[in-house]
Formats: sequence, C-alpha cells, structure tokens
Amino acid sequence: MKTVVKTGFVGSGWARVTQAPAFAIFDGVELTALASPTQRRREKFQELFEIPHAYADWRKLMQHDLDLLCVSAPPHLHLPIVREALDAGINVLCEKPMAVTVNEAESMAEAASRSGRLGLIDHELRFHPAVRQIRQMLESGEIGRIYEVRTVVNLASRNRPDLRHSWWSDADKGGGALGAIGSHLIDLNRFLIGEISEVSCELSTFMSKRPDADGEPRPVTSDDAFSMMLHFGPSSLAFGAPACVHVTTVSGYTSFAFEVIGSLKTVRFDGAGRVWEVCNGAARGGRSMIDPPAWQEVEPVLPWDELVVQEKIRQSSLAMHGIFAVGFAFFAGRLVRALQNGEKVIPDAATFDDGLAVQKVMQACCESDAARCWKKVPQ
Repeated sequence: MKTVVKTGFVGSGWARVTQAPAFAIFDGVELTALASPTQRRREKFQELFEIPHAYADWRKLMQHDLDLLCVSAPPHLHLPIVREALDAGINVLCEKPMAVTVNEAESMAEAASRSGRLGLIDHELRFHPAVRQIRQMLESGEIGRIYEVRTVVNLASRNRPDLRHSWWSDADKGGGALGAIGSHLIDLNRFLIGEISEVSCELSTFMSKRPDADGEPRPVTSDDAFSMMLHFGPSSLAFGAPACVHVTTVSGYTSFAFEVIGSLKTVRFDGAGRVWEVCNGAARGGRSMIDPPAWQEVEPVLPWDELVVQEKIRQSSLAMHGIFAVGFAFFAGRLVRALQNGEKVIPDAATFDDGLAVQKVMQACCESDAARCWKKVPQ
C-alpha cells in the first residue's frame, strides 16, 4: 500500500481554489509541484500550500516522480499535457471539457488505454451527496417513469462587457459555456439517466467583443449561453424521453436547478447542494399558481467514511465555493484511497471514455446549431 500520494497541478485557477484545498484535507497526500505561466498566480499558489516546486513550463513537472497530475490548463493544451504524463507513467485527472475536438479526445482515450494508468475527467458532481441520493431514488423506482429531465443554470460570471478577452472567448481553444458548463450537465444526464441519442442546440454569443490586454476590442468566437434539447437512447432509464438544458453566463444572478420529473414524484438538486422532492399526489388541481409546490427536503444518506469527509469539508474553505467544490472533495477522497491501494478502477468516476462520449454530444450540439436541426450523437 502506498503511504504518500505525490500530486502535481497544471494551472493555478480551479487547482488553487478547489483541487489543492480538497487534497490537503486528506492524510497521505503530498502537494509536490505545480506549473502556471503567470508568475503572480504561480507564486501565490505555491506560497498558499507550501508546494516545494513551481514552474512556468508544465514540461518541467514531468521530471518529478508524481502519482497523479491534475490538468486544469486551457482545453487546447490538454492533449499534449495528458499524453506526456501518461507516457511517463503518471495517473491523470483532466478538467473538462476534455478536449477541443472529438479526434483529440479519442487520442487521449487511446493514450490512457495504452498506458494502463488512470485517465479520469473531473466531473465531480457524480460524487456530490445530492446526486448520489437522486441516483438511488431513480434506481429504486420511487420516482416512477421518467417523463423529463430539466436543467437551468444562471451565472453572472461573464456579464461585464469589460471582462478581459482570454482563451474562454476563443472557440478554437475550447472556450465557451457549452464546454465549461454544458459538459458537466451532459455528463450528469448520462450518469443518472443514460445514453443520449440526439440533440438540438442553439449557441448564443451576447458579448461579441471583449478588450484585450491593450484595451482593444477583440471578437469573441465562443458561446456565452446555450439552449439544448436532447433525447435519451435505448440503453438509458428513459428511452425516448426528452431533457432540456439552458445555461447562461451573462445573467444578473446565479442559480442552479436540476430536476427529474417522474410519474410518481419530481426531485430537484439545487445550487445549495440540497435535494427536494414533491409527490404528484400533493399537487393542487386547477390553474392557480398562487400556492407554491409542497417541496420536502430529502437528507442524503452517507456511509460513515463519507460522513467524515463531509465534516472535513465543513471545516475547510471548500463549502463556500459551492456544489462543484464540495463534489470534488468527495471525489478526491475516493481518488486518494484508490491510488494508495493501487486500484485500477474507481467506481462511478468519469473515465476518458466518458469524456469522449461527452465530447461527441458537444460536437453534435455544434453541428445542430450550424444546421439549425436535430443531430444524432455518434455512439
């Protein structure tokens, strides 16, 4: 059994705010090295977690004997970083979107298979207690027949016109709301319900220009909002049922709601990480919208080891960063335990094959937007 998991990071945004704090709450983890091209962010990250090695060039990370590399660089850099890490015998946790194209995602999946190492995508909502509770409710049949799945996400992260132009504004570099947020929601639908067979999607760009470093306006080629309809395939829990996903990053407020509407009850996962249910029998008749629905909160049931993790999260900075950070902390605990025990599979974790499947759905979304029609998702 491995006593110390040596961990490296490429990137100083999500890695600094969530990944490093999550790994730091577990025993037997060494935060060994990081790479970030921006000196100020790199030095802040290094000082905050007392990481002994920090580089501007990610290639220098590969000289260290790492057990795990967390890749949160811009998506257009994922392929070369991931491939070199896997070739060096390092397990990889890659941020979403997995890549810019399906071909890149296929190359990454092949590299992971060839290496025999873990190749995982950071779809951390799979490990959030609320999501696990909903999955249990779906599999037990208490929701009944699934009629529809509905997701609405409002973010205010990009509603300022003076926000600096970056890779996020560049579709060729993997920027945009579909990749950043949509990839998570596509994976969540796949994880809970199953195969996605076809999509209809409209991508929107409301902020068409953003200032560069010199204050000059540069065109934005990525989406800052999208609306998607999808149908589930024959291997899903809801063959033929529809789902809708609406995301905007230019809203005036932030909210998150994921709902599964069933023949017996509707369940909701909200932005505070809570699960709610309302039974069909509790609905009032008539057309009045004055009376609110009779939502009842459902407390997720956790095993004892995850109760310990939950308490660690409450005592850290992670809880204030929302559902994605909390989900990552639970995921990190599973990942650390797997690496310590030499396990080759982490149940329920999103693999590179899952990342490739999500990439195919996103490609179909882009084709649908261009053609203004429904598109089949390649299987």
